[in-house]
Amino acid sequence: MNSGTPTSRITLAIALSVLLHSAALWLFQVELPNSEALLPPLTAKLEAIPLQADVPTPEVEPASPPTETDSTVTPLPEPEPESIPVAEASSAVAATPEPESIPATEAASAVAAIPEPESMPAIEAASAVAITPKPASIPATEAASVVAAVSEPASIPAIETASAVAKVGEPVAHPLPKHAQLKFAVYLGQDHFQIGEITHRLEIIEDKYILKGETQTTGLARLFKSYQLMQTSHGKAGNFGLQPEGYEEEQNVSSGKQKTNAAFNWAGNKLHFSHGGETELPSGAQDILSFLYQLSQLPLHNEILSIAITTGKKLEKYELEIGAEEEVITQMGKLRALPLRRLHSEGGDGMEVWLGLEYRLLPIKFRQIKGSGEMILEVVISDIRVADE
Repeated sequence: MNSGTPTSRITLAIALSVLLHSAALWLFQVELPNSEALLPPLTAKLEAIPLQADVPTPEVEPASPPTETDSTVTPLPEPEPESIPVAEASSAVAATPEPESIPATEAASAVAAIPEPESMPAIEAASAVAITPKPASIPATEAASVVAAVSEPASIPAIETASAVAKVGEPVAHPLPKHAQLKFAVYLGQDHFQIGEITHRLEIIEDKYILKGETQTTGLARLFKSYQLMQTSHGKAGNFGLQPEGYEEEQNVSSGKQKTNAAFNWAGNKLHFSHGGETELPSGAQDILSFLYQLSQLPLHNEILSIAITTGKKLEKYELEIGAEEEVITQMGKLRALPLRRLHSEGGDGMEVWLGLEYRLLPIKFRQIKGSGEMILEVVISDIRVADE
């Protein structure tokens, strides 16, 4: 009955706990000898590791596989470019998987060692990588970077092409439009009093061109004096611009009509005039109408441009001084222009021409100046229409 009291129960629980803990401790101590008995095989395996470390040495001895790859690859250095060894590296990397025991780093060093003798150690092969000028910036241990380097030579031809284009001394020509119509306002003197208008029409069909100009008085000036000038230039059109074969001019004044023409004999290098005279025909000669459009086809990077021009009555040599860019005020607004001014002797007539930088270097303004320096006429563009079809 006493065993049912709380005190007896606590005492019994403590006794059972002591017995259980004692049994657990005893069982744990029994397992320790077994674990200690298992330790010696583990230590035995650790002692056997040096034997496994010796195993790679016979694998290193068959250094012949790299030499075999060298022997197979050695014929490849025949190509000259530096980029070819890189391509050989990629092919050699593809060939190295045959010896499975060789790491990727050894394969890369073997590739780098291709230019060296077969007896070169792996360490010397690694140093050879630093000696080679091409892959200096490419890690030899990364086969992927070596393969990526193969794409580098693709950019070399593009650079060479660009430099070849840059070496061309001739400026890029501004092609003349197949069809063009330019209208100009004609002013008298420096008072900007408009007395007339000029219309130019250019037609290029295959290798032939025809250029027509019509000048006539307008407004009040027409009441005082009626004047009309018809000009026609025709010839060949090609990669070097215009080569006139004939020039005709007809003036209609109050006293009647006046006709003038000139024939270009390029085969005989002669220029024949309608009045019966002739003169030597220099290369690149133009007439007074065609030269305004031929200027865009000539090299304008020099300070002075020489060109022979005929008026239909005579042939003159023009020395044109090329100036800096200017701004020309026109009925079309402000236009950027390249000025050319004739260098003339004292007492000779002068001429100034402005080529539109925004309009294929077509003429947008020109002047006629007396030998005294007084401006006779000023012609300024008022409308431009061009088409290539």
